[in-house]
Amino acid sequence: MHEEEERTEERDFGFARVYGVELKYREKPVLDRELLYQKMEQYTGKVDGPSRKDGNEAGLAVWEANESGRDPLLHFFHLQYMVGYQDGEMPAQTSLMNMENRPAGDYHTAIQQSWHWREAAQTVSECSHSLLLLDMMASGLAPGERLELFTGALRAVLECAPCDAIYFRESDKLVEPKAYLAAVEAGDILYGAMNIRFYNVEGTGSGRREGLMDSIGLAALGIPDVQCHFYDLDPSEVAGSLANIGYYMFNQGDIIADGETVGFTEEMRWRCEHQYSLAAPRRVVLDLDPGEPYYAGRQQHGEHREEN
Repeated sequence: MHEEEERTEERDFGFARVYGVELKYREKPVLDRELLYQKMEQYTGKVDGPSRKDGNEAGLAVWEANESGRDPLLHFFHLQYMVGYQDGEMPAQTSLMNMENRPAGDYHTAIQQSWHWREAAQTVSECSHSLLLLDMMASGLAPGERLELFTGALRAVLECAPCDAIYFRESDKLVEPKAYLAAVEAGDILYGAMNIRFYNVEGTGSGRREGLMDSIGLAALGIPDVQCHFYDLDPSEVAGSLANIGYYMFNQGDIIADGETVGFTEEMRWRCEHQYSLAAPRRVVLDLDPGEPYYAGRQQHGEHREEN
């Protein structure tokens, strides 16, 4: 497959070659570089950079673009996360840089779905400074390994320069930094990387309580997101099921075949099918059919059943 075809396929799937989060601050952040290098090594392993500036034995050099008129850039090479290419291996990398602060209105879709953090809108509106953390040359890592590296790098930055809000670009999710760190400490590595969204569906003429719920953020890492279009179900119960299935696929891989069923109780047998998402952005999802009379969508594998 040619590179352009690969990129088209990745865009169709929803895969992110570069993964990023924005760290938002009320006050201008001040970085203690030596502490940051120590934290990077603590959470991601030995770190190196393209040029050694101080000759220290730890290999904690960093490339810095700090010429007059340019924003500082810290670029880390993570030597314990090697990615294989045709011509050999290269370490995955992360970059931390200043970015122009964006207004709260730019995060309106994330704010609408911030059920987990009611103060998100107010906090973001009070922020006037931002940093951007990106991974580079890391898309060849397995999803779990890639997120592990990025989580370690983000944790290092947060412990050196605590921010007021974190915005995960790929999951369109705003999270409170202390809640994020507590979740990661407890093993919830998808706390920021996966967002469970809920939409009330109106105007279809069904006369029933109709909803659409999906995850966003998994496809960016190479795992299908999950989706359920339903009637008359408790959204909180659907959210729990989607989160559980999302975690299962993140840990086990995309191993659920079309037509198979999933369930966490004797009564739960939800039929699965890979589809494109109903809600933007376009990406591959595992559509979940909870069965009659609750399913409001359509699956090819479900067409043999009688419709009510």
